[in-house]
Amino acid sequence: MSGPPSGLATIGIAGCGTMGLPMAECLLAAGVDVWGHDVRNVDEFGAFAPRMIMDAGDFAARCDIVLSVVRDLRQTEDVCFGDQGILRRDGRPGLFVTCSTLSPRAVADLAARMPDGVDFADAPMSGAPYRAARGTLTFMVGGAQTTVGRLMPLFQIMGDGIHHLGPVGAGMTCKVLNNFVGVVGVVA
Repeated sequence: MSGPPSGLATIGIAGCGTMGLPMAECLLAAGVDVWGHDVRNVDEFGAFAPRMIMDAGDFAARCDIVLSVVRDLRQTEDVCFGDQGILRRDGRPGLFVTCSTLSPRAVADLAARMPDGVDFADAPMSGAPYRAARGTLTFMVGGAQTTVGRLMPLFQIMGDGIHHLGPVGAGMTCKVLNNFVGVVGVVA
């Protein structure tokens, strides 16, 4: 884990659950201006509660980069394009990153639906909540080189294994294959 780079953008974590909250706390401990957004009551976030923005519009307007760490495609769709979707707003982030494990096809669909002016990357991670808290996650990243370059300072704080695997979708393809190999190992 390294310290915060100078001039780092304001970061949002959408989905401050089992993985998202320790990721946010790791960034905050490194001096990053990080904010959280979640559907649960603000009282559930302990010491991080003052950095939770419960209104989706306020969250979208405040954050330059949003990492989505929600459970599944339905929740990802809701975060992006639902009634309170952060990408349906005038004041929205310039970069949206899905860290949730989705299908590569879902990632391609999300990328195609990004509004003008919003860059996209997929960066699913491997590691348990304790690794998120320690900043030792492994990230499998897909996206344009310039987009990934903007994200590297964040990943270097939250992880010790960052792999840019190619264009959008490459990170998710690797994650799905990684999960498949893990299941095969358990079954064998």
